[in-house]
Amino acid sequence: MLQSGGGTGTPAILPTETQAPSKTTSLLASSTSTVEPTLLVTKEPSPTATITIHELEIEEWSVFPYANLVDPNNTDKRVEILIHNPNEFPVRVKTDEVELRFLNAAGEIVYTNPNPTFYLWEGSWIREGETAAISACVCFDTDDVPKQEWDSLTLIAPLEEATGIAFTTDVVVSLGEFFSLAEAHLGGDQLGAEINLVNTGSEVLQSFEVRVIARDANHKYVGVAVHGTFSDSDGSGGYLDIQPGASANGIVVTEIDYVKDPLTYEVSSIGIPANH
Repeated sequence: MLQSGGGTGTPAILPTETQAPSKTTSLLASSTSTVEPTLLVTKEPSPTATITIHELEIEEWSVFPYANLVDPNNTDKRVEILIHNPNEFPVRVKTDEVELRFLNAAGEIVYTNPNPTFYLWEGSWIREGETAAISACVCFDTDDVPKQEWDSLTLIAPLEEATGIAFTTDVVVSLGEFFSLAEAHLGGDQLGAEINLVNTGSEVLQSFEVRVIARDANHKYVGVAVHGTFSDSDGSGGYLDIQPGASANGIVVTEIDYVKDPLTYEVSSIGIPANH
């Protein structure tokens, strides 16, 4: 059975520069007649190679009202953001040290969200040159703080080079058209779509990682429809090996309930090797 984890909502399948210490080298000079004193030569410390990590870049963002709020007078908004890793290597995001700051026209901070939701591979990292996503709330009402106008946002997200990761892009994902689950008598009032994932590589996989982003008719970014880890499971929470050529399929449910207009979808996926 196709299982999933991660994501939010109701996903159905969801420099510091360092220097080397000083080195002291002893040189013994000798001759047939005399012994010269030992010469002590101290080398100047030389800096080790450092890696410059560039900050994540905000590519695009959109603002939407929340759907089905209990309090109709609540004016909190959700902000859906695309972010880009400009580095030439994967990076991990220290998500417990993040701040999303909302700025007014004068560049002053009027609201801070320290807990935005990141849609990252395995919940923590982004490939080199890749685009990922964030969802956040501008919760003036819920936080009971004075509501202020804002014009832009800044992301404070400490990063580190992602080492020790293992993945493959030798996977193929097919996503069908979204349909009404209620009309298909599958329960719920959301939209679902059939998904099929195939291991096209030579490695045995433990899971697929999938992210589906949505855009409107004007190609405006709307949000993440589906995000999660997909695997064949034995029902006990463990993974079963996904052999080369094997596939997994099921139905995914969109997390987007705040836009009713027709949307287009872009699918990204990677495979996580078994025993990595």
